[in-house]
This record gives sequence, C-alpha cells and structure tokens, in this order.
Amino acid sequence: MNKHSLLLFDLDNTLLNSSWFNEGLIKTIKNHPKTKNLDEVTFVERMLNVPQSLLDKFISREITPLEFRRARWNQSFAHFSVLTHSELLDEIDELFFKNSLKFIAVNTKITDFLAELKVDYQLGIVTNGLYDARLKIKEMQLSNVFPDETIFDAEQIGFRKPDPEIYLHALEYFGKKPKEALFIGDSWSHDVAGPMEVGIDAIWVNENRGIAKHLTIIPLQLSLMYLK
Repeated sequence: MNKHSLLLFDLDNTLLNSSWFNEGLIKTIKNHPKTKNLDEVTFVERMLNVPQSLLDKFISREITPLEFRRARWNQSFAHFSVLTHSELLDEIDELFFKNSLKFIAVNTKITDFLAELKVDYQLGIVTNGLYDARLKIKEMQLSNVFPDETIFDAEQIGFRKPDPEIYLHALEYFGKKPKEALFIGDSWSHDVAGPMEVGIDAIWVNENRGIAKHLTIIPLQLSLMYLK
C-alpha cells in the first residue's frame, strides 16, 4: 500500500517549462516603446542573468518580490543608460506577464497524467514563482486539478522555499503528516532537501528528466510506482 496520500508539486521548470517566460520577454522587448530600439539579445541576457548580489538580497528577504522584479528590469535598462522610475518598471513588468501568459501552452500529457493521479492522491502546488501561479495554472488548463486553495504561493504566504514554514503550511491545509506527503520538483535545495528537512519524501526532477519536457513523464511514473 502506498504510504503517500498527498503529492506536492513545484510549478516552474517542473510542470511548466521556462519557454513562456523567454517568449513573453522577447515580445515585450520588441514592442515596448522604451525597449523596442534597444538590442534585444543583450536585454534578454541581462534579464536572464540576474546579478548574484541582487539574488542574495532577495533570498535573504532584504528586498520584496516587487522590489526584486523592479531591480531586475532596472539593471537591464541601466546597461543601456536608460533612466527609469517605479511606474515604468511596474508597467513593463505587468505587460511582460500579460504577454507571457499567452505563450503557456496546454500539455495534454501533463493534464492527463495529473487527472489520473488525482483519482488516488490529493494534489497541491508549492511555488516560489515571482508571477501569479494561479493565472499560470489557469492557462495550463489545470484549475480543476489545482483549485486556488491548493496553490501555495510564497509571495502570498510570506515564506519561501526552503523555509520549513511553507511546506508545513501546505501540510496543515491538507491535514497531513510529513510522512504522508511526497514532494516533486526540479530544485535540489527547494524541492528535495527542503521538504526532507521536515520529513517529506521527495522526487528530484532535474533539467534532463523534467516531466514538463516532451516525452519524459515516464521517470516520474516509475518513481511513484517504486515508492508504493
């Protein structure tokens, strides 16, 4: 008998690959008045390669997610000596997310697989994502699998993986003990080591075996069978 009755998933780079982000970023840069005349490749590189000092401030909670998003855009603009202000940064960030959502495609392998799992398990999402996970889930047509109340968003909860509180928050909602849950995700520190610290078993779906990739759903299925 399977000891796990709750499956907790990471979202970005686990169930959802990063193409939506990159494509939305390119579209925004090409069309926004402040960026359309700048070198697109360089701007994208600046956005994707966030300075470690900025990441460290974000991870240590010296800055909020909103401040991080603004700083990310600002350091990219600064490379081109373009002056900015908070209203501009918020406006282009909002446009970027709106554009990016259009590039989230429905993956029937994922939707069918999760629907099958939902018959035997309770399912939830625990994410550090910087952008509204519920809207991403909606575009993936997975709202029936992951209702809003089963999506645990770090920005809304106030704790980020691998803080134990975010995993415990999800367990409390479902009324489960750590040993009854299994975490599945791509980050070793956030989705494997973090959950295991509070007693949750975990499956590491790394970038070469991510279940969001075209035909790589089998390793996860086999892993679940192994853990029964």
